[in-house]
Amino acid sequence: MVIKHTGSALTTMALAIGFVASAPVYAQTDHAAHLAADAATHESLESSNVHGINVAFELQDRNGTLVTAEDFRGRYVLLGFGFTNCAHICPMMVLNMGKALKMTEQDAAGVFVSVDTERDTPAVTDTYASHFGETMIGLSGSYEQVSAAAENFKVSFAVTKTQANYTVQHTANVYVISPAGQLLDVLTFTTSAEDLVAALR
Repeated sequence: MVIKHTGSALTTMALAIGFVASAPVYAQTDHAAHLAADAATHESLESSNVHGINVAFELQDRNGTLVTAEDFRGRYVLLGFGFTNCAHICPMMVLNMGKALKMTEQDAAGVFVSVDTERDTPAVTDTYASHFGETMIGLSGSYEQVSAAAENFKVSFAVTKTQANYTVQHTANVYVISPAGQLLDVLTFTTSAEDLVAALR
């Protein structure tokens, strides 16, 4: 899915989670409209396009240490691409990933990869991801490192900067990877925590 986001992430999601239920109708409608507009700019990978995905990556953790897919052998992995300033979609996706990891009895980790290499350093990305669960980590790196990982996962992304806007567009999916390092499934960013748990089979 191609995502077009601007704005802050955690604050918006916290407000949405905390206040939508008790908000007046006009506020709920406004939030729903913003969410719908954001989601409309996302496109998931079609099932016919998931073949040939290579779940390999070489990225950096918050300390600048190189982290590869091999470091997760023996554990299930839920992996998603996004960026920390995303207003709605990325926090929703990562929130469900974090919930699923808390719910599952499997040994599993969550990996959030930022495609916004200019603003999201590995430390910024990891701080963001860790807010969603103890087993969530954030990885980033140089443009070349992130581009190579994105190409392996068939993720498209583009950063457009103008004097007035900074826009990030990217494909949004949750990749389910087995302890043996094999791709089990590619799910949409709207996949619930319960369905993510079921995918960890």
